[in-house]
Amino acid sequence: MANDRVQRRLAAIVAADVAGYSRLMGVDEEGTLSAMKSHLRDFINPKIEEHSGKIVKTTGDGLLVEFRSVVDAVRCCLDLQQGMAERNSAVPTERRIQYRIGVNLGDVISDDNDIFGNEVNIAARLEGIADPGGICLSQSVIDQVQQKLDLTLEDLGARALKNIEEPVHVYRVASEARASDTAKTGQIAIASKTVSLSPKRPSLAILPFRNLNGDAETDFVAEGIGLGIQTLLVQLSGLFLINACTHQAYSNGEVSAEEAGREMSVRYVLEGSTQRFGGRVRVTTQLTDVHDSAVIWADRYDGDLEDVFALQDEITREVISSLSSEILGANLDRIWTRGLTRPGAWEYFLRGVSHFYKFTPKDNLVAREMFGKLHELHPEKSIGPSYIALTHWSDAARKWVETPVDSRRLASEWAEKSLLPEADNNGLGHAILGSVRVLQSRHEEGLALCRKSIAFRANCPFALGQLAFVQTYFGDAPAAVKSAREALSVRTLYPPPLVNILAVAYRDSGEIPLSIPAAREAFRLAPAQTDALVTLCSDYSMADEGERAREVAGQIIALDPNFRVSSFARNQPYREPETLTKVSDALASAGLPA
Repeated sequence: MANDRVQRRLAAIVAADVAGYSRLMGVDEEGTLSAMKSHLRDFINPKIEEHSGKIVKTTGDGLLVEFRSVVDAVRCCLDLQQGMAERNSAVPTERRIQYRIGVNLGDVISDDNDIFGNEVNIAARLEGIADPGGICLSQSVIDQVQQKLDLTLEDLGARALKNIEEPVHVYRVASEARASDTAKTGQIAIASKTVSLSPKRPSLAILPFRNLNGDAETDFVAEGIGLGIQTLLVQLSGLFLINACTHQAYSNGEVSAEEAGREMSVRYVLEGSTQRFGGRVRVTTQLTDVHDSAVIWADRYDGDLEDVFALQDEITREVISSLSSEILGANLDRIWTRGLTRPGAWEYFLRGVSHFYKFTPKDNLVAREMFGKLHELHPEKSIGPSYIALTHWSDAARKWVETPVDSRRLASEWAEKSLLPEADNNGLGHAILGSVRVLQSRHEEGLALCRKSIAFRANCPFALGQLAFVQTYFGDAPAAVKSAREALSVRTLYPPPLVNILAVAYRDSGEIPLSIPAAREAFRLAPAQTDALVTLCSDYSMADEGERAREVAGQIIALDPNFRVSSFARNQPYREPETLTKVSDALASAGLPA
């Protein structure tokens, strides 16, 4: 009987069609058909198969695909749109083939290798309202992928879709153009694919504290207090914290807390100001709920300068209590600024972090001096050695010194000292020492140390970035991609080395179309360094784009006439040699000297 062949099952449904198909056919029918066949054969079909999808139906300008996993379905759609953008990069705008995609999750009827039902129709209607090159998702999809994928979304609200009885809540994945408009917010999409979905845990951004004294001499008080509060909050795993304390776009108070919160896609924003009166300081703070457009807590603190750490603790407790009592737990009981009671300790710490986060060679030296004085006052605490180690690591990583190996050695020595007082450890030393261990080919030890750092610093972009670095050379590139993307999601400004780590991890995962734009972005951020160019050169070579690879190789030699593939390879501490051999061969084939 016919009914014996009818089956119902839960499936993720992807509907896609070519935007402006009729216009493209009118301009160049043969060329359009040839290009579409090439895209399907060489890219789209293999990508769908890679994500375990099944093409159920094809039409002249579209296709219907079924996935068992909604996560796989969304990942495939992101990869398809990113890959098509890359394939279209050299094509005139009027001839570009761009797909619109709709994704839904629900019960489907299967009959003779086809699928039917209302949920399929919803996917098709979502496709119809998607932008060219864009993706629209239903609420049922969002419910499943939240906490599993990083997405920046535009909430389109409940939409009445043609021939669909009930309104459907629709979300649109931010396009490349929209993402580039939010570059300053920390949600920009590296390679237009890395996106960030606000997590279920409370999300908070701390804006730069303003100095009401208005003079450079007391700037360190405002900068240090804001950063000090942030260094306490990075330890709370129940909080999603955006690193905005050093973002100058928010430092003058011209952007309201609500505007900043919406730009950074966070629920809560903490802002504050400081004013110094001789030996006393006044700190004014305010916590805003962006969604409700309401100030949920505000206070003013007056105290002696030597009581700044106590003020930070008090402000931090108020913030956490205002957000959720569940995230407090026992985490705050080990906050490592406690016990810094000796005269001058607070000022050395505040001046140190204020200089460090200016990210210049000169300020880094001043920061090291301040942290050294702090360590002299409190040799029993981990805070001094951990931050001294961080300044040495920055010298090496940012190439501020002629002999990075010496800086890495000093970073390692100070990091080891910071591990000793376990009770108040801040986790910085673990991250630094873990990276050093990988450079020493002690991969398992390095990975364990970086994982322990994350246990201390759940929201720290530095710790997450070092974990991504270690995972890359350990040979777990997919995990490195995840860690690097998470590190970028909690930053408002992207450090070039971190973006390049993401590019390398994408490359080593075989995701060349994603690695290329990430490497380009890393080079744009640091055009005087060759690291990102080397990644980009290997990308193009592996993608069989020889002309582009040779062009980038020429840029590398122009920046570093002494560059040699063999020297590069010696500094790449891969645990397994296969990946390094593949990268080295790719660079050599681009014409770089052996």
